Amino acid sequence: MRSVTVFFILLMTLGVMAQPAKNEKAEAYNKIIQTGTATEKTALMHELLQGLKTAKTEEPYSTAINLLQRLGFKNQADSVLKKAEKRFPKGALARTSFVNERFYKAETTVAKEKIYRQILQKWPVKNFPGSEITYDYMSGSLATDFAKEGNTEKAIYYLHNLNERFWRGNGYIPVGKLVLEAGDTATAAALFKTALEDAQYYATLPEDQKDNKARFAAMGYPGAVSAYVDILVGQGNYKEALDYIEQGMKLAPELNDGFLVSYYKSLAGLQRNLEAYNELSKIYKKGNFEYEASLKDLYVKLNGSETGFDRHIASLKQALLGDIRTHIKGIETDRAAPGFKLVNMEGVAVSLADLKGKVVVVDFWATWCQPCIRSFPGMKASQEMYAHDKDVQFLFIDTWEKVDDYKEKVAAFIKKNNYPFEVLFDDAATAGTNPTLADQFLVKGIPAKFIIDKEGSIRYALMGSSSNVEYIKMEMKEMIEAARLPRKK
Repeated sequence: MRSVTVFFILLMTLGVMAQPAKNEKAEAYNKIIQTGTATEKTALMHELLQGLKTAKTEEPYSTAINLLQRLGFKNQADSVLKKAEKRFPKGALARTSFVNERFYKAETTVAKEKIYRQILQKWPVKNFPGSEITYDYMSGSLATDFAKEGNTEKAIYYLHNLNERFWRGNGYIPVGKLVLEAGDTATAAALFKTALEDAQYYATLPEDQKDNKARFAAMGYPGAVSAYVDILVGQGNYKEALDYIEQGMKLAPELNDGFLVSYYKSLAGLQRNLEAYNELSKIYKKGNFEYEASLKDLYVKLNGSETGFDRHIASLKQALLGDIRTHIKGIETDRAAPGFKLVNMEGVAVSLADLKGKVVVVDFWATWCQPCIRSFPGMKASQEMYAHDKDVQFLFIDTWEKVDDYKEKVAAFIKKNNYPFEVLFDDAATAGTNPTLADQFLVKGIPAKFIIDKEGSIRYALMGSSSNVEYIKMEMKEMIEAARLPRKK
């Protein structure tokens, strides 16, 4: 069976639902998806299929596929997709399937490039206004592949094919890092600087002019600055690096945390040791302990000895712990966890009912979700803290995957990174649930982590995650230990 790119389908569906005349119908559909009975969901499935008999355009097919997938009727969704591809062979759905099945599964870069040219010929970009990002994903993928192979010229060629400025940094920065590793600092610097300028443009737009694309691009501003500044620091251009950082902190103060590491490095390079120490202390207080040795070196430079350093470190950790406790207080909840029985990577069913009496940590994730992946080292360290505790169980629930062979991709990813995780698959076919478990947990975005107490009640619902290992460890420990205890009345 073939799957449809969720991002694309959602964009089309949202465009349809944005029309005022259809708002009420969309709300009714969502209510059935979230809380409807099996009979209501089956009735809606038949209504959607019946409606397609008079459909004259591709749009109703896209909407139906999206809704059928959310309802859990994957076979029906795949059947509708096949019909749409046959009826609209040069339409967006046929193109998306071809891209997923041929382009992204190509075994070599040469083969992928040949398929890309076929796609441009059959489905030209100009025929799909508003869908340029689909082509940018492919151009960015080709650019990265060529960069990995050392073909910088081809990599740059495909970067220049990118249409969407808001997304350009997502192609430029990964390629820039590969080019930098190959020793081409000048080319890498130019790519990083372009990404920086793009992100800065969006970060400094007036708030009333920022759409979702602008906000997405703005989030990459600190990373783009850091990538370029790291080159400047490596070249000893500390003053120029500092100018870029301070400009960024002034233009986008809400993103200041992302500038801290580059800021510290630039200040230290200019021998502004007290300021560098203060910035490094802020980094440490956020749970990033990898710079403790550098913090100690600066402390000794400022004080002449290391006397008192351990006390200072302890105070920073205590302040961090206080911040974490305040944070998790705000994500406390009290609702029964949905029961589930999901299959793991070995094909064995695991149920929540069998885990009653344990504190269960549930982490919803996907292989394409970078914030999920960035949190995994911290989650691995957290699980290892409780490796010998029989009263605590970690479950990593893979959800919202976009390709049919996701189970193989998940298994390969887990094996490659040596993660000792109990991974369960959240889909209607294996879960026997309708809708998926992520829907039942009211997940709106991933990563999403839930702490379930011994009685099966959700104590904490955490959306998003830090990437700092020590922060995650401390956060998880606070929530797990609180969930061991009876709820305060």
